[in-house]
Amino acid sequence: MAAKSLVKVVSRHSPSFSNSIIIDNLKYHVQTENLGKKTCTIATRIYLSGEIVFFRDSDYSHLLKLREFDKKLLSMMENQHKSTTDFFIKGQASKQKQKSHFFEEVQGLLKKGAGKDALALLGDALQKFPDDPFLLSYYGCLMAIVNNKPGEGVAICLKAIKRLDETIPFGSDFFYPVFYLNLGRAYLKANKKQEAVAVFYHGLKNDLDNKDIHQELARLGNRRKLSVPFLRRSHPINKYIGLLTENKKGK
Repeated sequence: MAAKSLVKVVSRHSPSFSNSIIIDNLKYHVQTENLGKKTCTIATRIYLSGEIVFFRDSDYSHLLKLREFDKKLLSMMENQHKSTTDFFIKGQASKQKQKSHFFEEVQGLLKKGAGKDALALLGDALQKFPDDPFLLSYYGCLMAIVNNKPGEGVAICLKAIKRLDETIPFGSDFFYPVFYLNLGRAYLKANKKQEAVAVFYHGLKNDLDNKDIHQELARLGNRRKLSVPFLRRSHPINKYIGLLTENKKGK
């Protein structure tokens, strides 16, 4: 989580403050301005992709009769801008903590074999965070396996990958292994072995040593033979040759 330095813009007619903050790779724009003496309102708006996601207004009519009106108005605007920005950042951080709690509970339920409970919990989590790609991915996988709705599960897993690329345009490939693992498992439930194997290997492109994906491929009898048998699978040479082979197949 990071925030850019405050940019202050002051004009004779309408003083304003603005800055950008980046939270979880999403860029928000914060704007605070004076709406004029007719309303005596200081308005702070936080935008994401042009849409208002948070706002705060305050009345400054009590400043009108003060001698240093302009100076005190500017100070009030600056304080509101900073406090609103800080409040929003803390709120987003709190949401992330809630997400991590959901994942911890889901993982615990899955270890106990309580798939239905895990699916229900993910459903509750998506009520709070409907566009979170990680929650969507796991929900899609369990929808296919637990609820026996593979078609719907595959569609949700694909949506999760698309959402991941939209929310984390740079570096999203780091998370691909788990997303393609979930998608592959959903494909298996749909009896689409060929598609499952393809996405499993796609996931290995970003993590050749992913144990979960290798286990799935081993069960299917599709684990790739080592290019250099006398070297470990994790050896850089086997990794490099494996990646070259997969890239050629993908062309």
